[in-house]
Amino acid sequence: MKKLFAFLIISNSLFSQTKPVAANSALKQPKLVIGIVVDQMRQDYIYRYWNKFGNGGFKKLINEGYFYRNAQYNYVPTFTGPGHASIYTGTSPATHGIIANDWFVKETGKMMYCTDDSNVKPVGSESKAGLMSPKNLLVTTIGDELKLNTNQQAKVFAISLKDRSSILPAGHSANGAFWFDGSNGKFISSSHYMNELPAWVNEFNNLQLAKKYLSQGWNTLYPIAGYTESISDKNNYEAAPNKKDTAIFPYQYNSQLEKNNFEIIKATPFGNTITKDLAIACLKAEQLGKGKQTDMLCISFSSTDYVGHSYGPRSVEVEDVYLRLDKDLEELINTLNASVGKDNYLIFLTADHGACDVPAHLMDLKIPGGYVDEEALTKTIKTFCQNQYGDSLVSSLSNQQLFLNESKMTSMKLNKFAVEHTLANFILSVKGVAEAYPSEVLKYENYTDDSFKYLIQKGYNHVRSGNVAFSYNPAWMEYHNKGTTHGASYSYDTHVPLLFFGAGIPKGNSVKKVSIVDIAPTIATILHVSFPNGTTGKPLEEVIVK
Repeated sequence: MKKLFAFLIISNSLFSQTKPVAANSALKQPKLVIGIVVDQMRQDYIYRYWNKFGNGGFKKLINEGYFYRNAQYNYVPTFTGPGHASIYTGTSPATHGIIANDWFVKETGKMMYCTDDSNVKPVGSESKAGLMSPKNLLVTTIGDELKLNTNQQAKVFAISLKDRSSILPAGHSANGAFWFDGSNGKFISSSHYMNELPAWVNEFNNLQLAKKYLSQGWNTLYPIAGYTESISDKNNYEAAPNKKDTAIFPYQYNSQLEKNNFEIIKATPFGNTITKDLAIACLKAEQLGKGKQTDMLCISFSSTDYVGHSYGPRSVEVEDVYLRLDKDLEELINTLNASVGKDNYLIFLTADHGACDVPAHLMDLKIPGGYVDEEALTKTIKTFCQNQYGDSLVSSLSNQQLFLNESKMTSMKLNKFAVEHTLANFILSVKGVAEAYPSEVLKYENYTDDSFKYLIQKGYNHVRSGNVAFSYNPAWMEYHNKGTTHGASYSYDTHVPLLFFGAGIPKGNSVKKVSIVDIAPTIATILHVSFPNGTTGKPLEEVIVK
């Protein structure tokens, strides 16, 4: 009896120490999370344009929030689709399956766009621009987990000019994802999310803001002589999106407006502005941050990418688009303060990739760089295979991956791995190629995160990727000699800003290396919800209240 009594005392003591949190001591978390992705934003833009930014945009986020100065992508290729998917799922293409913006499908022998879905219907448009959904995304997003955790009570919306930059952040179960249709100048969606546009989206579209903004034309925000962070406006390294235009300020869009073609707004700073306008309309109409549950709004600013591709990262156009984006961010922050309250929301801001300097510009400065003709490279590999095996064997060369006709290799009794190794070695002999790996190596070897092999492996999906993956030397690319692109494993493409700001976020900065896949588990930890189900990243302790 004495032993039983002692046991009961000990058990009661242990229970009292581990009793659950009282019902009235609710876990504190923000009422609204705003995820912001700036398409093609290199890390160095923060420093380059710092003295010209106002105090209420980028500077406010950095001075009053937490700035990770060494945030890196942990895979290649660094493209828009994989970038947005990785940010919001907390994992890389090897797991989430979005291996590129579009990729070769082995089963069909055709290319497929990352958000294509012929089984849905356009909403708000009659064009194919609405035939989109997240069906190719193999895992959940942070928004999906937020919806699951709140039994669908939380509201999750996503907005961008690009369909993939809205759909992939929104995930599978969002209340809505909206993107811009250049054929009618309106934001649209698909039947995956809804059967008709909300009234507030229709009201927004009826304002015809795209027409209003484009009718103003585009000139520099400030006198052009002050854009000293950029090279001369007139140079040999830029190509305006409308090939008939000379790539110098000012720009006019009357000819496009006469044809009711609004696609050009994407390559102007007004594409960012109209995205901000719709985000604010969503915030107000949906009463985000004012319910019992935490809501989420995903915003991707895409004009920075279109402008960067056309004009390159040293251009006056890129400088001007960031100075104007800074003002758009300031307006968004001010609206959040007024609508939700400065202590009730959390912002994270990052980029989906960076961008390379224009190789032609680098070469003129005697810095190494160059161009690869993908069509010529494909022909060279086919010729090699024809001479070596009696057949071209090549099904596709895309996204720096070589796809072989495996059924044909089987019928020819060729050893797949031997062919892959032979072709990897051959591709290494091509000028401009730095690395080449057969699928066997990427499937079965294990590399550390400080090697290029690791980056390629994390971007390699065993089902969807090709037989040989390769990469080019720094500042080499498949592109024309004006403007630039991205997709490489080098710091100009992998190094991006990462900022946290708002409720519970301490002031500070860090130069430790962190990964883009750490964002989703960090937000999940702050919100006390499950990590997205494919997460491989880790929470960032510096921004989590203990």
